[in-house]
Amino acid sequence: MPEVADDRAERSSEQTEGGQERGGSGQIVVLRDFCVRVHGADCARCALACPHDAVSFQQDGRPAINEDACTRCGICLGICDAFSSTRVTMLDVHARIRRIALRGEDVVLTCKENVFPGLEPAANVVVLPCLAALSPEFWTLVLSENVPVKVAADLSYCADCDRAGEMGEALYSHAIATAEEWSGGKVGFTDVIPEKENLVRDLASPEGLDRRSAFANLVGDVGDIATGKRRLRNSEVLQQFYERKERARARARLNLADGVQFNDFVPDGRTRKTMQPKRQLLLEAIDRDPSIAPRVPVAVSATDCALCENALDCASVCPTGARFPNPVDGRLAFDARYCIGCGLCVPACAFGAVALMEATAELFLPDAGSQGGEDSETQRRDAHEKRRTP
Repeated sequence: MPEVADDRAERSSEQTEGGQERGGSGQIVVLRDFCVRVHGADCARCALACPHDAVSFQQDGRPAINEDACTRCGICLGICDAFSSTRVTMLDVHARIRRIALRGEDVVLTCKENVFPGLEPAANVVVLPCLAALSPEFWTLVLSENVPVKVAADLSYCADCDRAGEMGEALYSHAIATAEEWSGGKVGFTDVIPEKENLVRDLASPEGLDRRSAFANLVGDVGDIATGKRRLRNSEVLQQFYERKERARARARLNLADGVQFNDFVPDGRTRKTMQPKRQLLLEAIDRDPSIAPRVPVAVSATDCALCENALDCASVCPTGARFPNPVDGRLAFDARYCIGCGLCVPACAFGAVALMEATAELFLPDAGSQGGEDSETQRRDAHEKRRTP
């Protein structure tokens, strides 16, 4: 997830004297680079999904968040990459889940509505404002990694939840069901939220369930401490190191080329590629398990070479850099992995050479011909047969 710079994000809250944000930590921010509406697309998914009508749009297309109406449920984060949190991102949650799994523990996900006062969740429990903040791509990656993950949530609380309500239940249930269909895996469910252990308290309590067992656990912990096993298991620094190393390896395998690249065939001499976070999660999942790809539907743009005059108007409006002039010869190139199906390129082409097509994530596989900036022959051949308006 890119850093939230002042010129790229619109904070959902006004700042008070001293620069402190009203409302404390966990503010929702808008990342302009990821919003297709800013580039002219007619998209309003975030506003439609918000359970409190807290999202509106400014004249330039940027989403604006009503601070008084926003409950920071995070539904907008699960709907669109243009929203993030100053406290935690989807990639942060994934990193934490991996660290829990590296410790050999089951991961339990729940929401604040299910954590009652006095309940102190165990270290393997991840508490979110609402489970709808997690997208299908997130769940797909977790399942592809064979992470033992469970959801601890009583759905009866959703209807009375002031934070997200029934919209949260509908979206998070849909996200999990979609991920299970794509990955072939299953998310577990439990009625119990594991509580933080306190061995000293258990030993001192005359009502301890099993003092012998508690003592044995304490002795085991002492042994682990003496051998260094506990340090390795619980070291947050080591776990973060392994997580960063693994994600760097994943990006290297995917051969992603985010950021600015020099190109003599554009007016300012530079092109920019922007990988949407959710797409990155999906690509990592497919990299781990390519069998997922045929089950994941995607909408991408396609070019009919017989009609294309290489005017590159489609490339000039592409918000992610999926369409760009080949830096070698200036011919139109296309990287399907970056295409999000926004449809801006379709009306931009004066020759009617561009259309949206329905496909599967098989386009993102290395042998599909869509990586490295080359257009897929399959896309070109089938473009007119699968045309649809954005």
